Amino acid sequence: MEVITIESSVFLSLKEQLNRIEGFVERASEVYQEVDDNLEMTSKEVMDTLKISESTLYRWRKKNLIRYRYTSSGDVRYMYNSLFTAIKCSQIKVSGISKEESMRSMNEYKDNLILKSYISK
Repeated sequence: MEVITIESSVFLSLKEQLNRIEGFVERASEVYQEVDDNLEMTSKEVMDTLKISESTLYRWRKKNLIRYRYTSSGDVRYMYNSLFTAIKCSQIKVSGISKEESMRSMNEYKDNLILKSYISK
């Protein structure tokens, strides 16, 4: 069995691999943060993701529980971060499922979106 020392080629190779992994993790974190900051969802995407009705979504909007904006065509876009934070802080509750399940659904939506964008490239 070879003893690994600080000067050995095995150690240097391992150190290089760890540096590459660290760089990947940092880049992935930046991508996820950028997605969180800029991701918007349509009404249908929110309703499908959280399994809620249009009236529930309207009620949240009317009470200013979540951030949203109108597009030039009159459609509504919801800020992913706002929805996720509102669920996490219990400002909004999704009937029939726990807060953790709601947050998991939101994360799955985002993960699938990112995965699709990488696959299509």
